[in-house]
Amino acid sequence: MKLDYVKVPFTNNPSMTRFDGPIYNKNPDKRYLIDKEKQFNFFEDSIYGQTTISKENNLLEKLLVFFNFEKTLNIKDLSRRLEEDFAIMFNGNMELGSICFPSGWDFSEKLGKNFAFIHEPVADNSKLIASSQKLSEYMCKQTIQRWVWTVTTSKELSEHPKLKKPDLTTFENLYFRVETQTSTPIDENTSLFLIKVEVFPLRDVWDPKILDSINSMSESVLNYKGLVEIKDLLNTMKL
Repeated sequence: MKLDYVKVPFTNNPSMTRFDGPIYNKNPDKRYLIDKEKQFNFFEDSIYGQTTISKENNLLEKLLVFFNFEKTLNIKDLSRRLEEDFAIMFNGNMELGSICFPSGWDFSEKLGKNFAFIHEPVADNSKLIASSQKLSEYMCKQTIQRWVWTVTTSKELSEHPKLKKPDLTTFENLYFRVETQTSTPIDENTSLFLIKVEVFPLRDVWDPKILDSINSMSESVLNYKGLVEIKDLLNTMKL
């Protein structure tokens, strides 16, 4: 597994790379679709929805045309067609989406907000916040990708803040979690933001630079990512 996005030293720099490949998986893994149903049953409509602005500007219809899906689909049914989570950014705000597999955040608290608000809780976020407006504008011009990773005690796709993660025990019970975030333009004011979550046993993807990157993180980042105890454990092991 290539881990080019694991940087030493670690940085929250919002840099993204241009991407010319498939925007989403047209043959979704059934494991994701089954897990989405589980999340819908538990969280109901708090993990998907749209704003009044979205309805007034027909953003769902634009999205269905983009995917070439039936125009009668609602947001929940659209989510059932995709293994990726998704959001629509319109004039810089998240006006529509379905986030079944969040990494520690609640979709219902972010709907209708801009990038700066969405990323406010992120540790060492100054560069991310400063570039939010430019990033929103760029997302309407070019297809781009970035990756966000962490190490966690949970093997689940969803790390919703209302779900309790297992306690830290051993290296064998740690997991490498990565989000592939892809953004592509829909029109000059609208972009589609897709999040593909993957979770692997840490032992299967282990590379020493994972620990090097963790060791380079600030205390605020370690606390934000829940890596303080994990860092201590990894540093006591001969890997």
